[in-house]
Amino acid sequence: MDKGGHTVSATEFATLTGVSRERLRTWERRFGFPHPARSGAGPRRYAVSDAPRVVAVRRAAEQGVPLPQAIEASVLVAAPALSQATLASVVAAAPTPILVVAGPEPLRILYANTALPALGQDDPAGSLLDTLPWFAGSDLERTLLTLFATEAPALECVHPTWSGGDASARSLAYRLPLQPGEPPAVAIAGIDRAQDRRTRRDLIEVRDELTRLRVRERRQERWLALAAALAERFQRETGDAVMATTADTLVRRLSAVDAGIAVYMAGELALGSSSRGLLGPRMVTVTGYADLTALMHEGQPGWLTDAAGRAFGAPAGLHSLAVPITVVGETLGVLVLVFDEPTELDDDARQLLTIVSAGLGFTLLRDRLLESSK
Repeated sequence: MDKGGHTVSATEFATLTGVSRERLRTWERRFGFPHPARSGAGPRRYAVSDAPRVVAVRRAAEQGVPLPQAIEASVLVAAPALSQATLASVVAAAPTPILVVAGPEPLRILYANTALPALGQDDPAGSLLDTLPWFAGSDLERTLLTLFATEAPALECVHPTWSGGDASARSLAYRLPLQPGEPPAVAIAGIDRAQDRRTRRDLIEVRDELTRLRVRERRQERWLALAAALAERFQRETGDAVMATTADTLVRRLSAVDAGIAVYMAGELALGSSSRGLLGPRMVTVTGYADLTALMHEGQPGWLTDAAGRAFGAPAGLHSLAVPITVVGETLGVLVLVFDEPTELDDDARQLLTIVSAGLGFTLLRDRLLESSK
């Protein structure tokens, strides 16, 4: 850090925020954010106070929020504080059992977090602890009654696991601050054991996998809807109109920076224009770029090198994806999509791009046949 500790180098800022130096410069160029300090042609230095905003933008972008919207919303990032809603979320998602019990008679559950499905109810709030078959006469019952009847702040106890059985669990019970007009309450929190850690780790992995599956399912639904809309358009429209609307739709639906369709003619790809005007007009010799040649030969989508991307007009710092357009083994052209960041092409992405490529190939072939018939 420099004097005063207010700025750091680009490398340090990238490490601090999880956003690469190249991506920071892309954001700066396209959105004016973040705004580093520079002395003449000296190196960029970033304000440490901008780090929370950059992290907030990165996380929002990872969740699918468009960058302009994420950057605008980041202005509202406040000074670090723990809100009641955040605290409630932490307690609810904690991988250790947490209960709040009102008493002393009856001992009624006011709250139980998601680590306690073994209580047998989706929402056990309002139920009585003595409905648990092992509770009466247990160390937990004696501990709770002691806390309600004495000034003891907290006590440990051993009791059967919440699901019952021969295994035992340890919990810490402690009195909660009593506000005027509120009934007395005691909180119970499980105390960690090796077995509990393994179980919770497995549970977290299952929850993460479920989240990934849900994200994938939502993405598949969006992409299937996109493919259906494009298929209908391929049937209704012809010529340059369908090419232009397809490129524009892909830019909007895939959060791309730009998109264009280059037609293959005698060893060259002719790209006239693009949806946002960053690409073309260009004539690109295919054999001049080994990666482009390989993609077209294999008929599979893939990321281009910077040199091949710039040949189509892609600005430095952006990443170009080429999707060969083939019909019955014949290459008719290439769909070029430009993004801020490269992403992995999983099976879902390849399936969507294959559908789009097939539709574009059908349109190009149809137009070629109509032209030759004239």
